[in-house]
Amino acid sequence: MKAISPVRSVRSCYEAVCCLSEQSLAIARGGNNKSPTLEEPMNLLYDMNDCYSKLRELVPGIPQGTKVSQVEILQHVIDYIFDLQIVLE
Repeated sequence: MKAISPVRSVRSCYEAVCCLSEQSLAIARGGNNKSPTLEEPMNLLYDMNDCYSKLRELVPGIPQGTKVSQVEILQHVIDYIFDLQIVLE
């Protein structure tokens, strides 16, 4: 997969990464409770689905309008990061 030159501002990418980072930190920290409630796994699932949706929007080359698995989304993200590294070197 070849990277498509994105036409988006650095600020929007930064905000998206911050959004994903904040969600990741919240997930890693967990709640302050010692006993998790039954709702936490569902909230975690919805948060992760939001993250995958955001990645679909941000990474060029992911087919829009077709069903793509989470593994395929992650592979597109990895490929895109690799392509960006090559361009920056």
